[in-house]
Amino acid sequence: MSAAILSEAEAMELQAREMLAVLHHCTTWDERMRAEDRIEELREGAASIKTRIESSREHIRNYYGLDLRVGLGIKHEGRPGVIVGFAGQYVEVRLDGDDHTTTCHATSEMEYPQGTHIGPGPDERFAHLVEVNTA
Repeated sequence: MSAAILSEAEAMELQAREMLAVLHHCTTWDERMRAEDRIEELREGAASIKTRIESSREHIRNYYGLDLRVGLGIKHEGRPGVIVGFAGQYVEVRLDGDDHTTTCHATSEMEYPQGTHIGPGPDERFAHLVEVNTA
């Protein structure tokens, strides 16, 4: 889900840049002001989306003690894949051979490479749920 949302943020930023590039062609003061307002809305929307995604990543880091990032290789239910995004306590992964993303809870049937676990987080109740490959 967050991969699609992130692409929405990127599309909003692109639209804002395109509007900014043609802003000087606006013929009236009102047109220019409306365009500037829309550019600001697009940029704020894109920033909000990115903040929500980063907040999800930080939640996983602080709550489960996992330092995850987009592009990290993982295994879910024994199948290899890669992290493509975050949504709350969930990780969006693209499993090898799939053409869609799968939403996985950060600790459910997930295996992370060595060095991913940053030690017990503030909430050690979930440490036993985190499996990190030691090989």
